[in-house]
Amino acid sequence: MTQQLTESTAANTAAEQPVKRGPGRPRHTDVEPRSYEAVLELFGQHGWDGLTLDAVATHAGIGKSSIYLRWKTKRDLLLDAVRDFETRHVNLADDGQPLRDYLVEYCVARGRLLLGVHGPTMLNIVSAAMANPEDFQEIREECISQGILPVVGRIERAAADGELPPGTDTDLLLDTVEGSLIFHLLVAPRGAGRDELDADLERYVAALVDNALRGVGAQGA
Repeated sequence: MTQQLTESTAANTAAEQPVKRGPGRPRHTDVEPRSYEAVLELFGQHGWDGLTLDAVATHAGIGKSSIYLRWKTKRDLLLDAVRDFETRHVNLADDGQPLRDYLVEYCVARGRLLLGVHGPTMLNIVSAAMANPEDFQEIREECISQGILPVVGRIERAAADGELPPGTDTDLLLDTVEGSLIFHLLVAPRGAGRDELDADLERYVAALVDNALRGVGAQGA
């Protein structure tokens, strides 16, 4: 009887002991966010040709099998990362404010994104879409639908409501504002660092929007 109790106690004690994992890479429950961050960083640094799934796994510090089980190509991973990025940077709500105030607020928010860690990634998406139109069609459309279409709608409503003169080229107005902002911050900073550009962002944006609206003869500009 004593021997049976001893064996039973030993078995229960063994069952209560935590199971020790063998050697190997630990499992991660945050594979998706770590992969998204890694692919955006690598794409911003090395562009499309320098991006591989193996490099993403290494940069993220996770197993290659975890990457390949979820994404078959680097395009699929980058597309998911862009979608995730856009959902975490919600566009401004059109709450009825004047067009000038809406455009200033939009451009300041857009500028902060461009000056952030993923500014080069956003620029590389544009350049890669030109060089690889088939691979980047869906990625480019995703960025446009999430980042640009809301402001397009606001400008078109301003034209319909009389805030802009009849016949205003709304596409050209957006090109002027968006293109100038990208050029100023990413293409030709003229030696200015990110901190300096960020500190001057609100002043620059206000001047940019006012100049663009005066150019089309907007009311109150």
